[in-house]
Formats: sequence, structure tokens, C-alpha cells
Amino acid sequence: MSSFEKRFINAPDHAVRVARRALELVGRVPPAPGSVVLEVGSGTGDAALALARAFDVEVVGVDVDTEQVREARRRARGERRVSFFVEDAAALPFHGAAFDVVLSLKTTHHVPDWERALEEMARVLKPGGRLVYSDFMLPEWLAAMGPRLARHAIGPTWRGFERFLGTHPLRAEAVGRSPLHWEGVLTKAA
Repeated sequence: MSSFEKRFINAPDHAVRVARRALELVGRVPPAPGSVVLEVGSGTGDAALALARAFDVEVVGVDVDTEQVREARRRARGERRVSFFVEDAAALPFHGAAFDVVLSLKTTHHVPDWERALEEMARVLKPGGRLVYSDFMLPEWLAAMGPRLARHAIGPTWRGFERFLGTHPLRAEAVGRSPLHWEGVLTKAA
């Protein structure tokens, strides 16, 4: 992530919007108190903290950026239901079926191996659990231009995302879709 992007993402008003959106999306299928939630791409921890407080759940946040995790830990001091770790979304260190809910908001477009990251999120989700997911989606032709336009990951493509959905026991609920964005809740088959 560029320093410009990080400045934008860490801006207080943006963090509040992200936390509010996380509450809205997770609130569509509220987890039971005591559930364990994984937030992939937790940044400075605002959404994780809001979820823990609103739903009385335990939240584990992971982010690949050490500075972001350091700031998240600082913000979470005294909150025992939230913990943050430096981890790669494409190689999550958790056992399979460890989480009731996995949340990822606009993260996978930063991950070079975004398909592997989605597979990891599905792997650590319990049967009957929910993947609350939102990110940009590109048509194949635009993604093919990506390496010439950007120095970082381009992110999910519509075809790749549909292929992922076709190979995993996930059922889409409450989907919002636009030409360049997908948002919704995916339930893992029990």
C-alpha cells in the first residue's frame, strides 16, 4: 500500500466509516454473543473494536502491515476481547473451522494472491459460519492492464471471484453489486 493510501485509510473519518460499514454488514447476520470473529485486513483496528463492543464477540484482527497492527494494539489497550497479529491473508496461521465469522472489507485488492486469501478465509470459517466480504472487482480486460497501471496487487476479477464461489461450499446472501464492486455475506455449508 502506498503512503498516500495509508494516509487515506488511517484518516479518522475513514476509519469511522469502515467501522460503521462493518457493523451494518455483520448486523445483517448478527453473531451470537461469545462468537469468534476474524477480521482480515484489520488496519488500525477500528472495525474490530466496534464489532467486539456491539456484538459481545471475540475478534482477532490480522494485517500484513506491522505499523497498522502496532496502532491497532495501541487503540485496543484494555479491551480483552480483541487481539491483533501481523499475518499474511494468503497464509493464515489458524486451524480450519476456527471462526464463526470472517470479515474482509476492501482488503483483497491489496493482496497479490487474492484467490489464495479467499481460500484461506473459507478454510478457517466454521461450517454454518459467515464470510462478510466487500471488495472491488475488475473485469478481466481491465485487470490485464493492471501491471502497466499499478505497482501493487490489482485484486479480484469478476471471473476469478465467480470461479472461487463455484469451487467452495459458500452460498451468497444479501449481495450488493455494482460494475466494480461486490459486497455481501457468504454462508459456508454445514
